[in-house]
Amino acid sequence: MQDPEHRPQEGAYIPPRQSFQVTSDIPPDSPLHHAPQQPSRRREGIAGGIIAALLSIWAWGKYALLFVFKFKLFATFFSMLLSFGAYTLWLGPWAALGLVVMIFVHEMGHVVEIRRQGMPATAPIFIPFVGAAIFQRSHPTSAINQALIGIAGPIAGTLGAVVALVLYTSTHWTGFLLWAHFGFLINLFNLIPFGMLDGGWILAPASKWFQVAGLAVIVGLLIFAPVSPILLLIVLLGLPMVYERFRNPAADAYLTAGPLSSRYAIAGAWLVLVIYLSYAFLMTEGMLRSFVR
Repeated sequence: MQDPEHRPQEGAYIPPRQSFQVTSDIPPDSPLHHAPQQPSRRREGIAGGIIAALLSIWAWGKYALLFVFKFKLFATFFSMLLSFGAYTLWLGPWAALGLVVMIFVHEMGHVVEIRRQGMPATAPIFIPFVGAAIFQRSHPTSAINQALIGIAGPIAGTLGAVVALVLYTSTHWTGFLLWAHFGFLINLFNLIPFGMLDGGWILAPASKWFQVAGLAVIVGLLIFAPVSPILLLIVLLGLPMVYERFRNPAADAYLTAGPLSSRYAIAGAWLVLVIYLSYAFLMTEGMLRSFVR
């Protein structure tokens, strides 16, 4: 998935970390300093200490958040570690590692193509149970270039899954087979031609009706397959894009303005990937089921 970058504004003012000092209006030589502390005064002291601790955590925490967003590689590592932990609770450590690796390879395909086109892009930022996203600081010069960015992710991800499958045939460790299965599934899903999924960008220069077909596929998955409710979010985010393309002829004309040969070539590459990934996904699915019996 690809989104415009959102980051803290350069040079934004950050207030200094506050310090807290306990003061007293009682003179130093007053006998009240030696009087036993009242229970209410003790409770106020405990409450004040808790508040001071919370404010201190926030004072340091905001700088930690700034560091995460300022240094993109650290953000990638931190979000990857967070996703690994979340997936581990669901799948176990080895399966979680494979899932994170396959997502990373897929997203790096986008990053490489974006930078090949001369545009800056961040490393992937992982979102647990959603996947990952990259942030572009500028837009491609044409719909064809955007389609090339879109298809670069599934191409890289497919190669990563093939490598995992080859490693399985060499080592016979079922973990690699599971990694390959994840890779084929992730990239096949992303080729659905709808909204902000890669397939939506890849087939955008071909025809707006592919968006309708992609929406039908997603609705079918929601009805007939046990899939993630994240699909509902994808539908909600994608519907305005599809509606705008049908409502605004200028938007559709821009997306289909590229050379016909380029549009057919990118659509043909998409079809080849869909056929191969469907076969590979079903093959690894059957192989994994054979171990369960």
